[in-house]
Amino acid sequence: MTSLTSDQFRRAMSHFATGVAVVTARGEEGEQGATISALSSVSLDPHMLLICLNRRSSTCRAIEHSGRFGLSILRQSQEAIAQHFAGPAKDKQFDDYCIRQEDGLFFVCDALVQIGVEVVETLRGGTHEIFLARPIHVAMNSDSAVCPLLYYRGAFDLPS
Repeated sequence: MTSLTSDQFRRAMSHFATGVAVVTARGEEGEQGATISALSSVSLDPHMLLICLNRRSSTCRAIEHSGRFGLSILRQSQEAIAQHFAGPAKDKQFDDYCIRQEDGLFFVCDALVQIGVEVVETLRGGTHEIFLARPIHVAMNSDSAVCPLLYYRGAFDLPS
């Protein structure tokens, strides 16, 4: 057996279909946002979830600074928003895509789910920070016919 390369590992993990979310936070560099698929429920008692972000990203720095973030789980029709927030930080526009709350958190408009979150603990995982976080409020789309945006084999949605 040969040793595993980064490319082989990335390709293997791309076979795990995931939902797609946008994480947003305000830090010293202003409003930041990033598309993620590294999101998981951790515990129901206490309520806890985790997200992972590259340590070099401006969104990671904003979360470290503020200690909280908005999490928007995207609906199937929001692929363009996922692409937008996957781009470089300097190119991101928030006014066209986000709604701001009184508590300062902001979320993708019309997302499937919007969760306001406070960071409980930060762990280092290779090139990424793992944020363990506690949900403080949740808003969900009430239309049961709305489906989530999925990511599989490096593309949005599953092949038919």
